[in-house]
Amino acid sequence: MLEKLWPFGRSRVRKAVEEALEKAFQDVGEVLEPLSELSEHEDHYLLRVEVPGLGPENLEVRLEGDQLVIEGEKREEKRTKHLSEIIYGRVYRAYLLPKDAKKEGITARLAKGVLEVKIPREKHPPEPPVRIPVEEA
Repeated sequence: MLEKLWPFGRSRVRKAVEEALEKAFQDVGEVLEPLSELSEHEDHYLLRVEVPGLGPENLEVRLEGDQLVIEGEKREEKRTKHLSEIIYGRVYRAYLLPKDAKKEGITARLAKGVLEVKIPREKHPPEPPVRIPVEEA
């Protein structure tokens, strides 16, 4: 029935309603978690993080123990707006480094709104699984 009333289909309507509700109830100053992907290569990991609208001057990448932290802030410019769908605020995400990641030699590069963090890997022989005996009670 809903498809007949709305030509874009039920899933698009549901998505639009969910996005509108999220925006309506969003707290001011909320922390935004950027979307990301981590790919594994033979000698490194590549973490790609979407940070549109942020430049190197308002973006920080740092190590805190075994975590790689990405933090920044997307600030709203003061001007008269007729439409505002862009979300502003603090961007923060912490990633637990894989066990074989090297903390030395990590590099970060920002291009076209995507931050790429290259994390070198250490070569370790694979550890054999450890069997744990199960006792009967």
